[in-house]
Amino acid sequence: MIQINNLSFSFAASEIFNGLNFNVTRGEILSIIGPNGCGKSTLLRLLRGSLKAQAGEILWENIPVGQIPAREMACKVAVVPQSSAISFPYKVRDLVAMGRYPHRKNLLSFQDKADLQAIEQALVMTDILPLAERPVTQLSGGELQRVLLARALAQNGSVLFLDEATSHLDIDHRIELTELLIRLNQEQQTTIVQISHDLDLAAAISQRILMLTEHGNIAAIGSPEKVMTAANLQRVFRVDVKVDSNPFTGAPQIVPLINNSTHQLNGLKIHLICGGGSGKNLLRRLHLAKAVVTAGPLNRGDSDESVATVLNIPVAQELPFSPFAEDTLVVTEKLIEKTGVLVITTQWWGAGNLPCLDLAERAIQQGTPVYLLAQQQDQDYTDGKAWGRIQQLQQRGAKAIRNEEHLLDALSNLTTSI
Repeated sequence: MIQINNLSFSFAASEIFNGLNFNVTRGEILSIIGPNGCGKSTLLRLLRGSLKAQAGEILWENIPVGQIPAREMACKVAVVPQSSAISFPYKVRDLVAMGRYPHRKNLLSFQDKADLQAIEQALVMTDILPLAERPVTQLSGGELQRVLLARALAQNGSVLFLDEATSHLDIDHRIELTELLIRLNQEQQTTIVQISHDLDLAAAISQRILMLTEHGNIAAIGSPEKVMTAANLQRVFRVDVKVDSNPFTGAPQIVPLINNSTHQLNGLKIHLICGGGSGKNLLRRLHLAKAVVTAGPLNRGDSDESVATVLNIPVAQELPFSPFAEDTLVVTEKLIEKTGVLVITTQWWGAGNLPCLDLAERAIQQGTPVYLLAQQQDQDYTDGKAWGRIQQLQQRGAKAIRNEEHLLDALSNLTTSI
């Protein structure tokens, strides 16, 4: 029904998607999951044509999305936004009635029988009929979210986009909304694309899950059982979980493995080779654990560099969007020589940062422990050079670590042995 081919999109200099390929099948429930900032909401805007891609194409039944008039698109797809600040005191019924605008000949025409029926049905289905005459400015966040859902249902589109539509709902209305989505899908063959941070709920109602990495790439797509694995969730969300089966539905059920221990690194000197956001969380955690941290090389403006600057962590800096120059690498090597541990969190390897692996090799030669955090072969864009070097580093003593929690455990053990 909707085909996404080689889609690329950026905001200014910030790349969101690059070469994205997938499809939405008619009559399915597709849930999009991924870390904050990975582009989930942006993707919904691209799919309905309110944003224009820089490259690639989005086809609705073989028609480019840009060729579909806005009124026609509004009749096809209804959207429930993540949040909406409404300052004018519309009555609930009037706001729901706005969902009928795409079906009218003009905005001044009166509501016909079909309009009235669709409005009443939407009010009933979302359990807001008792609120119909109240101003929306007097509603709670959860009540307003149900009003926005009712407005979308009143459109009677064949496709429904939901951007975290359950985030403000209490548990009873969250369950009711979930059951409503299932009924719409099964009884009216409504195609539903939803963004959700409720992984259990997404797994319970979706035919397919699209999991995005923090960089907007597809980590996995397929059935909930195929996508919701402990390995995928650890790689994308950087948490350890146990995946069980819901005893009633059989759907995957996510159980976080929470470590209640507090790490204290007692002044352990650590250097981070990071970049592109791969080190910002670890920088904060090491700072809180009382480690003495340095970082780099990092381009100015990189999110890791910004976090390090706020935390007063010394950084070997490079010009924005530039490969690492020789003098920057020399500064970095001097920082590494003053530390007791080298940690590499870099996730994306290209020609510009490949020399960082030379620094790691020299650190091993000097007896410095080196840890490689969550490295993936598919993140090597150097025709295999980086991955080959990473394998060599492990053969020479570098330790591969699955996630930050395991790394902090290893560093804590290192402090006790010193």
